Amino acid sequence: MTIDRIHHYRDTVRAYQIKVDGQVVGRVKDDKQHTFEIAPGVHQVRVRLMWLQSPVIELNVGGGDHVRLRTGPNGGILQAWRIYFAPHTALFLEPADS
Repeated sequence: MTIDRIHHYRDTVRAYQIKVDGQVVGRVKDDKQHTFEIAPGVHQVRVRLMWLQSPVIELNVGGGDHVRLRTGPNGGILQAWRIYFAPHTALFLEPADS
């Protein structure tokens, strides 16, 4: 699985934690990517920064599959309300375009 983090003016100095099935498996910095192995099966994936996080994505990974996801802050200044009122949606995590 590879997670690509977009470049965005928000959160540029902090790395996002990558969590698979509730366990931290790595970190991804601004405008970088992180690739790692996950076992075949159904997994729940999310990214987190302090108290902010993305909604969970459920992946069904087959043997030999390569999954690519994209993450970043969910919106600019007009979406800053999410930090306080919906911290579980302050970051996005979605399938990357192939």
